[in-house]
Amino acid sequence: MTFTTKTFIASNGERFSQLHEADEPGFPLFYPTAYILRAVRPSATHETQKVHLAVIKRICEWELTRNIDLAMNFQAAKFLSAAQIDDLANYLRASKLGDKGDVISSPKYNTYVAYSADYLRWLAQEVITESNTPNIRDAIEAQNTLLLSKKRRKAGSKSARERRIVAAKLPAEARNRLLDLFGQPFEDIQNPQDFGPRMRNVVMLRVLYETGMRLGELLSLKLKHFIEAGGSDSAYLDIERNHNDVLDNRLNQPVAKTMGRRLPISESLEEQLMEYLNNWRAEVKGVGFSDDAFIFVVHRGGASQGKALPKTAFGTGLANIKKSYHSMKSVHPHLLRHDWNYRFSKLGKV
Repeated sequence: MTFTTKTFIASNGERFSQLHEADEPGFPLFYPTAYILRAVRPSATHETQKVHLAVIKRICEWELTRNIDLAMNFQAAKFLSAAQIDDLANYLRASKLGDKGDVISSPKYNTYVAYSADYLRWLAQEVITESNTPNIRDAIEAQNTLLLSKKRRKAGSKSARERRIVAAKLPAEARNRLLDLFGQPFEDIQNPQDFGPRMRNVVMLRVLYETGMRLGELLSLKLKHFIEAGGSDSAYLDIERNHNDVLDNRLNQPVAKTMGRRLPISESLEEQLMEYLNNWRAEVKGVGFSDDAFIFVVHRGGASQGKALPKTAFGTGLANIKKSYHSMKSVHPHLLRHDWNYRFSKLGKV
């Protein structure tokens, strides 16, 4: 038996995800669904809900491989032993993507442990009729405390971590190649159908490089968010908090993590963005031109042509650029954000 997470869009635009048995396409798992609905959803974004479900999915896998039914055990007032908690913690820490023996980062692991503890405490209180009696309450809290004790201590001070983040930047070779690409976006492109996607991808990289915005914010930009220069004011891009946007048909909706803000852009980026909008995006079949239409769209033919660009499609476009220019192999959206932070911090020292 395997488990899978499915995502849906409600009529009001809200995204929600549920955990299913992969071989059972019908109803989602009862307790994980109830937990997300009642304990997590009221105060958490969809992205945070998905992290909770990823943790619960690991717990369900661990139950299956160890032949344990936590709900039945808790109902019988049978709690996890110290050895079982050690085993569960090790299972949570194992990397699913790397080689055998690889582990996830300590911050991610600590989040997994904390979310696991929250879920197991909720589950015990949910299935035990007399969960408020002193003995049961103490047993639940003892299990919770023991699991939380498996979190790993953070290495180094907060200031040292901040210095490492500020120091993160693009390698010189990658930066030079990227800047050349901004000036010559069609270099080495021969197939006519590749020109539009290449221009889109280069403009997206340039926005990330010049503004330091997050990828989710970039993918959420609409035509109304691009304001051309006027008078003494430079052009700018507006970042708008956009959770549960009813006009966004992407299941995994890119969202802004923080509150809205206004980011000025250079004159050359403004010109290149205008070129993309007028000469390439405008020619895409099915594309929208209303204020609420997304700036960056799918160019290739198919059912999604003209619609908002998914995060995976941008990832594919960036991967293709890296194949053409090996010096850019280290480039990724979050590094561009760190690099912007590095350049900004250097300005303050001039």
